[in-house]
Amino acid sequence: MPSSLRASGFVACTAVLLSALFPVMAEEMNLVKLHVDSFSVIGIETRTTNAQEASGESAIGKLWSRLASEDFLSRIPHRVDPHIIAVYSDYESDKNGPYTFTLGAKVSSTQDIPAGMVSRKVISGEYAMFTAQGGAPPQMTVDLWKHIWSLEKPGPLHRAYKTDFEVHYDGLEA
Repeated sequence: MPSSLRASGFVACTAVLLSALFPVMAEEMNLVKLHVDSFSVIGIETRTTNAQEASGESAIGKLWSRLASEDFLSRIPHRVDPHIIAVYSDYESDKNGPYTFTLGAKVSSTQDIPAGMVSRKVISGEYAMFTAQGGAPPQMTVDLWKHIWSLEKPGPLHRAYKTDFEVHYDGLEA
């Protein structure tokens, strides 16, 4: 992740879509269950796996670098807020399989998608929301995902593996 990401005061929120068949125990540390209406994101994307991300060949880290160096955020039309959204979609299986990672911004319309960008829809559903604050953004996000994975089957968290998303509130700084 580029050094242009501010570490102090950084807040990330990760929401994972839950399987409709199993409830989530609300007592879990920093877990909130909520309904999320569908929304669209325009941004740049890559295909990766968690094994690739852990190997030092991070496609996600390269995407964050591109987001900053190529100024994609300023070119996204119809933005609804200043936050950066990361979408995990097109899961082949579960946390061990390939998925698509899209990095961009929430938009009110998917018309006028700039060249080199794509649109992704976060589907409506019941999500478990986790939050993290402070610390270095890359490690903080990895630690939050490790916590989420620790709650999965046979634990209280039963993910649908359709779409998950992160909201990064502080974003990029020049």
